[in-house]
Amino acid sequence: MLKRTELPKETDFPVGTKFYLFEWDVPLSKEPNKDGKTVSYFNWYGGNKKPYPIERLKIDNNWPADSFEQWLHIIEESMQ
Repeated sequence: MLKRTELPKETDFPVGTKFYLFEWDVPLSKEPNKDGKTVSYFNWYGGNKKPYPIERLKIDNNWPADSFEQWLHIIEESMQ
């Protein structure tokens, strides 16, 4: 697990990871699991990776980040 003061790099994530924003300011990662068939969501708010329950996601409350850099900036903002 990364320390709170360290920001993740895109290379820290499994191939196929997608980056999302939930409700404008919560950075989520959608990461493929080792089985290659399922995915898990993680909340990175505050710089710490925490499992995120998929049932909280709805069609209109999350969207893909424009870029990894945009997603990372949301994490930076949440750490202040």
